[in-house]
Amino acid sequence: MGQRKTTPAKREHILQVAAQLIRDRGIEHTTLATIADAAGISKGTLYYYYSTKSDLIFDIADRHMNRMTERIFRWLESSGTALSPKTVFRMVLDTVMHSRSRGHIHLYLIQEALTENPSLRERFIEEYHRWRSIIGEGLGRVYGGDREYTVMAQVLLTTLDGLILQRLLGAGTVPVDDVAAFFEQAGEMFREHTPD
Repeated sequence: MGQRKTTPAKREHILQVAAQLIRDRGIEHTTLATIADAAGISKGTLYYYYSTKSDLIFDIADRHMNRMTERIFRWLESSGTALSPKTVFRMVLDTVMHSRSRGHIHLYLIQEALTENPSLRERFIEEYHRWRSIIGEGLGRVYGGDREYTVMAQVLLTTLDGLILQRLLGAGTVPVDDVAAFFEQAGEMFREHTPD
């Protein structure tokens, strides 16, 4: 008997249906069985694409992060260099902070990765390396030059995680303008004290 072929269109359909169910019902009330039913496929077909709910949710989060990153980079490219770093940081913070489903999904995945799923933890580690690289590249576009922005990218990524967690907990309003101004100043200081 031949191997079944996965198709990108079917995988995309599954991800779209699952993302909508998660937005409507929440992660806890969305099962692989409800996803298969809503997608109009059998549970066996769904398991062929995704054997665990965590893997499926990770791909939803990854897809969402890639779309946000593409949107931010398109915005940076179309805006040119006329924008202040504070404006760029504010746009990035607003984009990430106001993505409601991303925050819940991200928190769920972190909990799964820390408590029950070592393979998911490994995927997260790989993604954090990738996200730091993408942020570093973005910082290079904002500030120019040939400097490495690895540390600043790490701090920005950590800050975003913390701000998302605080927003989800309802710990008060996030002062996005103040955070953006802080990163603008930090970037300027970094540029002044780091030779090309």
